[in-house]
Amino acid sequence: MRDKDDSELIKCAAAGDGAAFSTLLERHYMTIYRMAFRFCGGKQDAEDVTQLACMKLAQNLHAFKFQSSFTTWLYTLILNTARDWRRSQARHERGAVAIEWAEGQKDDRENAEDQLEIREKFAAVHALPEPEREIIWLVYGEGLSHKEVAKIIGCSEGTISWRIHEARKILKASTVKSPLNPGKEA
Repeated sequence: MRDKDDSELIKCAAAGDGAAFSTLLERHYMTIYRMAFRFCGGKQDAEDVTQLACMKLAQNLHAFKFQSSFTTWLYTLILNTARDWRRSQARHERGAVAIEWAEGQKDDRENAEDQLEIREKFAAVHALPEPEREIIWLVYGEGLSHKEVAKIIGCSEGTISWRIHEARKILKASTVKSPLNPGKEA
């Protein structure tokens, strides 16, 4: 199974091949978890969202029509899962996520100042309104193009650019160093 490409694995898994699904999930698990972690900010919550996304993947893989790349479709599934999870969590507070994120990240930076800066940037992005926050994670966190993010979110590339602009304005108003321009005030 490992020698098959994603397209072959998707077709086999959608037809009920458990080994194909396991291989596909193994290839993309860290992407699912990484995105869930960015959107949730904490390990336990990210694990919950990852588990839900994996279940949705199993349930909906047959709906993938090969009209976009599998990763674009997967990002959409993860994003929708995270949104649904967030709505279901009345107890979820944004303020606590920065500390847990910084403690849970494996970062090569040993300097406490660097760690504090990372924590502050993460908290600032996590405090953004949901549409802007999602786009920031997809563009800057996942390295996706505006075109790819527009497909995932279901809007125009212009909307993506506008939301990034709005995020920068919000970050500037908060006088926090902008995660979009490291080392410069927003």
